[in-house]
Amino acid sequence: MELSLSLPTKRVYYYVLKSKNGVTIRQIQEDLGFSSTSAVRYHVKKLVAAGLVEETLEGKIVPRKVILDDDYMLLFNNILPKSVFFASFFLTSFFIIIFLISSHELALEVFSAIVVLIGGIVFVVDAIKRHMRFTRIQLDEE
Repeated sequence: MELSLSLPTKRVYYYVLKSKNGVTIRQIQEDLGFSSTSAVRYHVKKLVAAGLVEETLEGKIVPRKVILDDDYMLLFNNILPKSVFFASFFLTSFFIIIFLISSHELALEVFSAIVVLIGGIVFVVDAIKRHMRFTRIQLDEE
């Protein structure tokens, strides 16, 4: 899903997502370098209206719903590009292939074929998702 928010609003949202116990308006202002708390309040109001965050009785902003751009994922309370997963998958596969070179030749061929198949499927699915999103954006503009 694509977040249709301005860049500063996304920054506030991602910052709130990464917080474990919620954050105050003042913390957001100081940590993200906003000029005033009213600027932060403006972005928080947009996030509340979108149903992404809520304000607790203690005045802390907490996530209500986790939605990231298609290119990111939330892993152990860290927002990471999906390319981190792809890089780790292929680097791990590389080291396994190096290990398998010294063992049975058929094991190397089977493992390599599986890695290539998984990589191909992942990238085809990603290409289809991106094409569908592009088509949807074009239809929205008409």
